[in-house]
Amino acid sequence: MALYLHGCLLKNIMKIQAKIDAWNREFEEFMILKNLSPRTIKTYGQILRYFLNDYQQHYAPKQLNDDVARAYLIRRYQQGLDWQTVNSDYSAIQKFFKNVLLKPWNVQKIPRPRKTKKLPSILSRQDIVKIIEHAGNIKQQCLLLMIYITGMRLSEAINVQITDVDSDRMQIRINKGKGSKDRMVLVPQVLIDVLRAYYKIIRPEKYLFNGTVKGQSLSPRSVQLMMSEAKKKAGIQKKGSIHTLRNCYATHHLENGTDLVYLQEQLGHNNLRTTIKYIGLCVERKRYIQHPIQTMPMVLHHQLALVSCSDSGGRDISASISLVSSTSS
Repeated sequence: MALYLHGCLLKNIMKIQAKIDAWNREFEEFMILKNLSPRTIKTYGQILRYFLNDYQQHYAPKQLNDDVARAYLIRRYQQGLDWQTVNSDYSAIQKFFKNVLLKPWNVQKIPRPRKTKKLPSILSRQDIVKIIEHAGNIKQQCLLLMIYITGMRLSEAINVQITDVDSDRMQIRINKGKGSKDRMVLVPQVLIDVLRAYYKIIRPEKYLFNGTVKGQSLSPRSVQLMMSEAKKKAGIQKKGSIHTLRNCYATHHLENGTDLVYLQEQLGHNNLRTTIKYIGLCVERKRYIQHPIQTMPMVLHHQLALVSCSDSGGRDISASISLVSSTSS
């Protein structure tokens, strides 16, 4: 009897595993047919494998339904994961339910996580110079410089091919950026000159920046390590990843007065609101902002002058605000 039960249990496990393998395969095929980027296919595929593994451990052979998905997403939140991670989980599982299981997705029962409004990290121009100067070698220095000058995403930068650089038009072509969209990025002459010198010294093949093997692209992880090491050697303690160079590109441009629509096109943003968020990081723009109160003469009590002058380090505030010498309260 025990052997019979063991055999039945083993048979059920194998049956469930076969079903899960089929779901994973169908989901990957769906994403390929949808022409999603290789990176998205890899990320969503991994998310689904984690989800189905959780289902197998806690719920199988019960039916896979929206209650299972809801409980899984709640647990992910309870694990302390950030919005971006849980939102990716949500998107992948939702696509799986709607396009592989062909089941409806109840947004009232499983609402999408609300986006957290966090300002991106930013570094000063002086910090950027230090980081680039402390890069490990010529290739690393040129790569970090190119990312900062163009504002490319990491995935875009490592996939730039030699033929994508148009020195005559001073442009770099980005193939299949975010959302599988191509775009042209305008670059200054200084970058063209640097890349030309880099090419003559390094002689890369196919990709502008090769990995350990000629003709192959760099891995994202290796570029993140380049940035981390350069930042460490430069003695910079502030938070900052390779994506911070993109943030700095946008912010420093805005501080110099660059047009928002131009930046939107250069960065490959679908919506101008995504570009506008960088305004909140600008320091130079704020230094030149003149508050209306500075052009509004008014009369205030003399005691306010005494307190204000002492609090402001002795600065004379009467240039914009007239103060009476009345002693009345």
